[in-house]
Amino acid sequence: MTAAPTHASLDPSGFESRHFGIDDIFYSRTDGRGIILAANAVFQRVSVYDWSDLIGAPHNVIRHPDMPRGVFHLMWSILGDGKPFCGYIKNKAEDGSHYWVLAVACPLEDGFLSVRIKPGTEMFRQAQQIYTDLRHRERNENLPPEASSDALLQAFESAGYSDYASFMTKALTEETKHRDIALQRPADWRLRSILSIKEGVKEIEDHAGDVVRIFKQTNQIPYNMRLQAGRLEGTDGPISVISNNHRQMTQSLADAVATFSEKSLLGNDYLIQAEFLHGVSRVQHDLLQSFGLEPVIDGQDKAQEKALLSRQQMEFVSMAHKAVVEVSDRVSAFSKICNDVRRLKAGLEMTRVMCKIERSRIAERVDGLDEIVQQLGKAQTDLDHLLSKMDGAVQQILEAAERLTQSRQRAA
Repeated sequence: MTAAPTHASLDPSGFESRHFGIDDIFYSRTDGRGIILAANAVFQRVSVYDWSDLIGAPHNVIRHPDMPRGVFHLMWSILGDGKPFCGYIKNKAEDGSHYWVLAVACPLEDGFLSVRIKPGTEMFRQAQQIYTDLRHRERNENLPPEASSDALLQAFESAGYSDYASFMTKALTEETKHRDIALQRPADWRLRSILSIKEGVKEIEDHAGDVVRIFKQTNQIPYNMRLQAGRLEGTDGPISVISNNHRQMTQSLADAVATFSEKSLLGNDYLIQAEFLHGVSRVQHDLLQSFGLEPVIDGQDKAQEKALLSRQQMEFVSMAHKAVVEVSDRVSAFSKICNDVRRLKAGLEMTRVMCKIERSRIAERVDGLDEIVQQLGKAQTDLDHLLSKMDGAVQQILEAAERLTQSRQRAA
């Protein structure tokens, strides 16, 4: 359970809005200066403003004093790069109440669009604590927005996130899953497929590191074999020949191991992007479903708004799918590179068999040679296990990617 905040709210007179439920979803659209051009009825109800006080007003009319300035500095930096932003925001309604949202803001050609849902996960409570601490730092240390934004990123890093993209992706995933459960909706199978690909990629990357480590360990074996050969048979005996052959093999295939290691990095950034963009498209899809049931608002072209929302939602679906395809293509190429690793493994087996043959004709006890045979045998067994695991992960990734591709083709 998250510890209680160490600081009281900076606006203790505020009370939580009773107008915002887990089933609500709302949006607003602004121009490039942040002036509200359009919104849906849920936004007007939750904010408690009259339409005449919302349309044409700056969006910061609902900004709450508890919000750290660093959050908005980060948001505008991400939007300024032409990328969508997701974050927890505390807003203030006209009646003095407050309401928290998970906002997904996206740049448009001539402005911005923000879709909001009600948060309720442990990540939300974690963000609240970070915001409270940061707002007090802004006041007590007179932090400017840029320094506050840097402090915010450091706080999320200290909380275990590699960067803000990782945090906002997980937050969006967890909040949409929480919303589906609360609304008793079936789990999002497309999200499950993306997460399955993500798990498979992590498994491959982890196992690939182990494969490279095993081959590096076997590089020492020719040297140890030469030591044994010098003691048992001189420099021109069978063990020396086996040692030289193994050394030449490992040297000639060093590039294959290096390529294997490089290509095993399958693009986790693409998967974070796919997961996030899918989440964006999900909330926009839910908004479209809800917006379609709302009454027409005077002075607002509902058909035009729906067309804009639908167009952007489909763009994010397409972008998410492209990221999945990129990873799928990399995995397909990587599975072919694994054949080089199997060739390396076959070389280890050949060395082991030849060492066993030579060991069998030596009557005396040769602990060093026995140890080399055991090392080669263990390397082969471990590689068999790892490659089997990686084959399974590759299959898991390609099947999940194929399901997503077929679904997209049917939808098109």
